Order: sequence, then structure tokens, then C-alpha cells
Amino acid sequence: MKKLLFACLLLIPATMLLAVYDDYQPSAIARGLGGAYTAVSRDANAIFYNPAGLVNTTLSAKLGFSQLYNQDFSELKTVALGYKLPQKLGTVALGIRAMDVDYEDVNLMSEQVYSLAHSFYLLQDIHSQISFGYTGNFYLLSMDGEDDDTALGLDLGAMAVLHTRTRLAFAVTNINKAKMGDENQIDLPSKLALGISYIPYDKVTTSIEVKKDFAKETEFMGGVEAHLFEPLAIRFGVHQNPATYNAGLSIYIRDLELDYSYTYHSVLPGTHYFSLGYNFK
Repeated sequence: MKKLLFACLLLIPATMLLAVYDDYQPSAIARGLGGAYTAVSRDANAIFYNPAGLVNTTLSAKLGFSQLYNQDFSELKTVALGYKLPQKLGTVALGIRAMDVDYEDVNLMSEQVYSLAHSFYLLQDIHSQISFGYTGNFYLLSMDGEDDDTALGLDLGAMAVLHTRTRLAFAVTNINKAKMGDENQIDLPSKLALGISYIPYDKVTTSIEVKKDFAKETEFMGGVEAHLFEPLAIRFGVHQNPATYNAGLSIYIRDLELDYSYTYHSVLPGTHYFSLGYNFK
């Protein structure tokens, strides 16, 4: 424990924003949109944002990596896999998030989340779709010299698609308000996100979102995505509270997808995020 406290003093100010199980935006696409991804979720990473969006994937995998705030001691790694079940049974997904803080080859803290999700259509016709999804999360917190802590959380989400161009969605993370610890308990983040996306032109998507942390202030975010030509898509987004400016791109090579985003923060160094995806046939 002394080693952890000493290291944290050395790593300030960057560690000031590394709260336990904070919202680290585990998707390069979502980061490029400023985090406004609840109504846009369409790949395996939907398990981390809005499980209802998993209905948009058949069989796909996503790998992600980032050093938060460009600090080599704080690494965020993600894995997500989505699979559409036969006979309209919906889509299932597995996801893993791991955020590690290392100092001199010692792992001081590791936050891990193991997720299992299921989504399905409530309504589907020519003009509209309504999907619903839920995710069970197993939280594991490890600190050097301390006993591991665990918790179980539940996320819910829904998405409505109107005339293929408009999407309305909401998602609630940790709806059961799980806590971690024995004597000094930590409240894991519980958030409600409301999002809307609209496609004004073919291959152009706009998205805005408001997110309320039940223990903190409200966040506002928005972004634009444009597919300039067949293998390239670019994104721009802004996020308020904290204020960040984001940009990103994706390159599509057949069934392979390469994603990149950069987040500019006014106080701390920027964050580069990379992800690799593959759509199996």
C-alpha cells in the first residue's frame, strides 16, 4: 500500500483522472464521435455502450489498446466478440476491459471487467426497428499488497430505428448500483445515457448525447461521421465535462477494420486509441 501511495504522488497530475472504473471510452469509433455512441452502437463494442446495438453485428471481433493521456504507466486494453444466434434468438457478446497502472515493472492497480450480453428485436418491420439488450458485468479490482475486490453489475439498453435515418436510444450502466469493498465501500459509476443520431445524407451520420452520472454532473457530447469514399471514414466530436476535442478515422480492407482516434484534453496530454476489428463471414 505504501508503494501505491508513493507512486501515485509521483504520477500526479495524470492519475487525478484515473478514478476507479471511470468511463474510459473503450472504442476508437466512440472516441472519435466525442463519446456520443449510445445511438450509433453497431459493432461488438456495443457491449460497452448500449447492448441493444449488438443486433447490428453478425459475427465480429474487436481489439483495442490505448495509453491513457499518453502515459506509459496507464494502459487500457479491450476485447469484444459478438455473434448473432440462429432463428431470431438475438445476438450474444463477450467483452473484457482491463485498465492497468504500472510502476517500475510492478502492477500497482488493475481494473478488469468481464461482460456477457444478449440483445434481440422487440419489433422489426420495413419502416422501423426496436431492439433491447442487457449486459452482466463482473468487476475485479486488484491493488498491490491488498486483497482483490469484486462486484456484479447490470447494464440495460434500448434502441429504436425510424425510417432507417433516425435512431433514438438509451442505456443505463450499473442499474443495480453495485458497490465494491467491505468497510470503506466504493460506489461504482451508475449512468443514464440518452442519444439520438440522424443521417442527413447517405454515408454521413450525426450523433448527440446527454449522459447523467447519478453521483456527479451531466455530460454533453456530439459528433459527426462521414464515409468519404469506399475504404475511409473520418470522425469529429466534442465532449463537455470534461472538455475534450476528438478526431478519428477508420480504414476498411475487405472484412478488416483499422480504427484510430485522438482525444485532446486542455490540461493533460492527449490520448491515442487504436483498435482492430474483423467481420467473419
